[in-house]
Amino acid sequence: MDMMQPSPGLAQENRQTRALVLSGGIALGAFEAGAYAALEAAGGPPLDWLAGASAGAVAAALIAGNPPGQRVERLREFWEGVAGDPTPATTFLLGLPPAEGAWRRSYNQAAVVQSLMLGRPGLYRPRLAPTPQIGQVPALYDLEPLLERLRRMVDFGRLNSGETRVAIATTDVVSGERVVFDTGRGARIGPEHVVASSALLPLFAPIEIEGRLLADGGLSSNVPLDLVLDEPGAEDVLCFVVELFAPMGSRPRTLAASASRAGDLAFGNQTRRILEGRVREHRLRALVAELAERLPEAVRAEPEVAARLREAAEGAHAATVVMLGYRAGLDEAGLGKAFDFSPATLRDRWRAGEARMREALGRLEAGEASDALAPGLRVLQVA
Repeated sequence: MDMMQPSPGLAQENRQTRALVLSGGIALGAFEAGAYAALEAAGGPPLDWLAGASAGAVAAALIAGNPPGQRVERLREFWEGVAGDPTPATTFLLGLPPAEGAWRRSYNQAAVVQSLMLGRPGLYRPRLAPTPQIGQVPALYDLEPLLERLRRMVDFGRLNSGETRVAIATTDVVSGERVVFDTGRGARIGPEHVVASSALLPLFAPIEIEGRLLADGGLSSNVPLDLVLDEPGAEDVLCFVVELFAPMGSRPRTLAASASRAGDLAFGNQTRRILEGRVREHRLRALVAELAERLPEAVRAEPEVAARLREAAEGAHAATVVMLGYRAGLDEAGLGKAFDFSPATLRDRWRAGEARMREALGRLEAGEASDALAPGLRVLQVA
C-alpha cells in the first residue's frame, strides 16, 4: 500500500513530488536518520527530492550517494562511527544507563564534555591553534575528518546523477546571503559543499568555494523548506520536514534550560517564519485567481494581463507539509545536547525518529485531515 497518500481535499489526479527536508543540529541528526529509516521501511514511492542544511546536508548526501537498500545501513554506519562512550568502564560493568534519572543525566553531560574536549573521530577534531595562519578563519575545530569520511561513504557521482534531486544550503560569511547548491539546477555537489553546510561558526571553520567563504546553512535557513515549496511546477507536493529544534517548549527552570531554549527558538522559529511566508503567498495567489475570474474575457486576453496572470499562477500547486519535531528528553544535556554523541543518546534519538515517522505515515494512511493554513497549503504536525 502507498503509505504517502495526499490529504483529503488535495487534487489526486496529478503525480506528487515527494520531498524530505532535513534540519541541522549536529548530534541531533541521529533523529532524522531514524526518521528516514522508517520512511524507507514503509516501502512507499521513492523520494524525488532531498534538501538539507548542516547535519541535514550530511544525511541527504549519505542517502542520495548510496544505492537503495544500502542507505539505512550507511546512515547507521555513520552514526555508530561517531558515537563515543564517556564512561566505558562503567558501561562494561553495568551496561548503558537508563533513559532518565541522575545517572543518565551525568552520563549525557560527560559525553558533551568528551566531545568538546577531544572532538569526535570521523567528524571533527580540535584545532591545536584556534587562531590560525594569516588568511584563515579562526575556529575551535577542524572538519577535515568529516571531509575524508564523506569521500569514503558517499558516491558523489550517484548523488549528482539526477536519480534524486539534492539541494544543500550554505551561508556566505561575508555577504550573509544564503547560497544553495541544487543538482536540479545544474550544480555539482562534492564533499566540500556538504562540509561547508556544516561549518557552524565559530566552532568550525568555513570553506571557500568558488571564491565565496561558506559556512553552516543553519545560519540562514536551518530547514530550507522554501526551496521545495517555491519550486514552480504543476505537480502537487508531499513534503516531510524533520525539525530538530522545537519552537514549542516549556518554562525554563534553570540557567542551562534557558540557554537550551534560546537555541531551540533561534533555529526552530526560522521554520515557522518560512511557513508564515508561504501562507501569505498561497492566500495571495488564491485572491489573484478569484479576481482574475471576475475580469471580462477581453481584459484577461490582453497580452500583458495574461502574462501577469500566468506569472501569478506559476507554481500554484497544492502542498502538504508533514512536520516531524524532535523533543529533547528531560535529562538531555541542555545547551550541549547537540554535542552528546554517547551511544545511548544516539540510539534513543534514532528510535525516536523512527517512531515519529511511523506515526506520521500511519496518520497519513488513515486519511487524518491536516490543518489548512491557506488554499493549497496544508500542514500535519507530528511532535
